[in-house]
Amino acid sequence: MKILWNRSIGYNLDRYASYKMEYTIITDGADCYPWHEYFAIIPRKTVSGKRIFWEKAYKRKVWVVWGTGFHMEPETQYATVFDLLTYDNNKT
Repeated sequence: MKILWNRSIGYNLDRYASYKMEYTIITDGADCYPWHEYFAIIPRKTVSGKRIFWEKAYKRKVWVVWGTGFHMEPETQYATVFDLLTYDNNKT
């Protein structure tokens, strides 16, 4: 995997999507929020990979740590009720 310099980290991650990059999700840090109700007016992708549109869902904000902890990005996750029952927080 050759990194293209002068490009964003997100560009390089999208370019080499076939390579698995290790990441960790922090759910109990600063600026993290628990699940709360949300109505998906705009199409969204849930934590299980399912696309939802025009239905009740749940939303939370977490931090994603890429690689060895050098780079962190905030991320918003969406889930249905079934996803909340079956989703494992320890699984990345």
